[in-house]
Amino acid sequence: MATAVHDDSRLTITFDAGVDNEGKPVYKRKTFNNIKTSATHDQLFDMVQVLAPLQQYPVSQIERSNSFDLSA
Repeated sequence: MATAVHDDSRLTITFDAGVDNEGKPVYKRKTFNNIKTSATHDQLFDMVQVLAPLQQYPVSQIERSNSFDLSA
């Protein structure tokens, strides 16, 4: 049976930057690497809520990406 060890977490915040000349939505992203793997989803969400008013654009999406090392 394979085992998985939580190796890394990354947080990506997507911002709604308006529309382009053709009326298509424009998004900007900020990625934070080396997020503590022990951080809960609630803690990360709260952190984004604190950072959001300091940003130029409104937050559109919050994404957490986890990577795991697999071994047998």
